[in-house]
Amino acid sequence: MNQAEETLVQIRGLSKHYRVGAGFLGSQRRTLQAVDQVDLTIRRGEVLGLVGESGCGKSTLGRLILRLTEPSSGTVFFEGRDVGGLDRGQMRALRRQMQIVFQDPVTSLNPRLTVGGILGEPLRIHGLARGREVERRVAELLEAVGLRAEHAGRYPHQFSGGQRQRIGIARALALNPKLVVADEPVSALDVSIQAQVMNLLLELRDKFGLTYLLVAHDLTVVHHLADRIAVMYLGRIVEAAPAEGFDQPPMHPYTAALFQSAPIADPARQTRPPALRGDVASPLDPPPGCRFHPRCPEAQAVCRLQSPELREIAPDHLCACHFR
Repeated sequence: MNQAEETLVQIRGLSKHYRVGAGFLGSQRRTLQAVDQVDLTIRRGEVLGLVGESGCGKSTLGRLILRLTEPSSGTVFFEGRDVGGLDRGQMRALRRQMQIVFQDPVTSLNPRLTVGGILGEPLRIHGLARGREVERRVAELLEAVGLRAEHAGRYPHQFSGGQRQRIGIARALALNPKLVVADEPVSALDVSIQAQVMNLLLELRDKFGLTYLLVAHDLTVVHHLADRIAVMYLGRIVEAAPAEGFDQPPMHPYTAALFQSAPIADPARQTRPPALRGDVASPLDPPPGCRFHPRCPEAQAVCRLQSPELREIAPDHLCACHFR
């Protein structure tokens, strides 16, 4: 497989800026830089983990890829096609190939529809099944995610949180997509069932040949599932590399801080979190130069003046730091 065939999604200079503020008494509206100049590649058949603190722009990036949110600038290519250049009809056809699993399994399911109605709706809308064929396909989807066919007659409130998320996963699979954006798929679930859902996602990837963009803030989840990991800070990618060996050691100081902050069950291996100065800056007023420099223990004068380029520092390992 050559590079063009290997690439499923190519992102170039993707940005999403929001104008916020009411302009009260003549005050000017400000710009919130949710996603800023992101370059990223998602390869066919892989699980790409996108990790970072809350509010860094991860979920917004996932929605931009699916064109659930329109970008301010930049381009998303899906199998070489410019997603932003598609008209409504073309985009509707492409939706069959790109689906999402939402974070909250409670609010993402229509409480007025049975599970059969929720899973059958996309099949009918896209003309993939009618009548008895819908029922058969719904039963297959439920069995694929570890539920029973008779569950199709129940409503979402009759299921546990883990079961509801399985229904959300089944809905994402209904149209046989190539790409699934999993937006914090286990963060709303009990710890006791998170591993079950994570293992289910891996099984479905292998069974149906899926490609995942896994959005998460939990490095443990990402490291368990992902083939590659991309780290996001304040709207920008600061590091991206294969998951295997990613922490030995991570190159960017922010990535190192994330790994050292993750809890370790073994008391003998406990380490203190790094002493990062201050809090995450506001996307309304990002710092000049490197956006991490106000908190970085290695920051120097150049970091305050010049934004580092995301460049390859080792084979398949990208990092945005002046000193790597």
